[in-house]
Amino acid sequence: MSDPGPTPHISFIIPVFNGLSFTKMCLDSLRRTVDLSRCEVIVADDQSTDGTREYLAALPKPPFRILANDHRRGYAASNNAAAAVARGELLCLLNNDVVLSAGWLEPMVCGLDRFSDAGFIGNVQRNPRTGRYDHMGFVFDDDGVPWLFGKHFPFRPYGGYTEWRAVSAACCLIKKQLFLTMGGFDEQYINGSEDLDLCLRIGQAGRRHYVANESIVTHYVSSSQDRHAFNAANEQRLLARWQAEIQQSLTPRDRILNAANYVLRFATRPWRYNGQRLWRATLSLVSLGRFSHGTARAGY
Repeated sequence: MSDPGPTPHISFIIPVFNGLSFTKMCLDSLRRTVDLSRCEVIVADDQSTDGTREYLAALPKPPFRILANDHRRGYAASNNAAAAVARGELLCLLNNDVVLSAGWLEPMVCGLDRFSDAGFIGNVQRNPRTGRYDHMGFVFDDDGVPWLFGKHFPFRPYGGYTEWRAVSAACCLIKKQLFLTMGGFDEQYINGSEDLDLCLRIGQAGRRHYVANESIVTHYVSSSQDRHAFNAANEQRLLARWQAEIQQSLTPRDRILNAANYVLRFATRPWRYNGQRLWRATLSLVSLGRFSHGTARAGY
């Protein structure tokens, strides 16, 4: 890697494998929305074959640093390798199919400063293909299965900061020392669930994860090649490690959020509801308490 220049405050880490058009949009939006004079951008190229390597080679250094894998390593290993050489106090993990909007970073940095117990600070993500929200955090159901909170929502219910058991690594902020201390991502996961596993490990160590609800970005969800090829194996590995612990530790708040997520997720698409599950979710909301801002600890 070339000389990275002065010591940065934030290291942006972006793993890529092909998807050159998305990488260009992501990096262009990063340059438009962030002053990179005190930052570095580490792009970990996982053996791209679509002209990505040539494009990356022409980027100015600094602030860009290119980490070219000598063989296919996958998402988790590419992030870990970049984090190991990052020089910033903070790591901002970004998927290359994320497009950043003005003012997206500041609420995340403020959240990391504000919460002394913070693990990851995530944000709100919208899917441009549907025009709806895709991520506001993760909830877990009674079987320990994770679900994206806010997926398909036409509205954003929270302001301020909300606490979640897990957030998406598509766009998130964490202190480098914490990431390294926790061992980074488990590289046994193949392009999926590694962020959930790390969130749960960090939570087990006493940290909490938050979403900065005023930070909103666009995410072209699952644009990476073969993104879903290993979903079943990844979920099986995640549940083998965490299912029993999640089930034993679910709180009334967890159950309310999971039930509310299901009810609201298909509110504008009622034909997608499973009648039995909808009935259970409704009963949970009635018996456990009304879904409200207070439930999700919004507006810190």
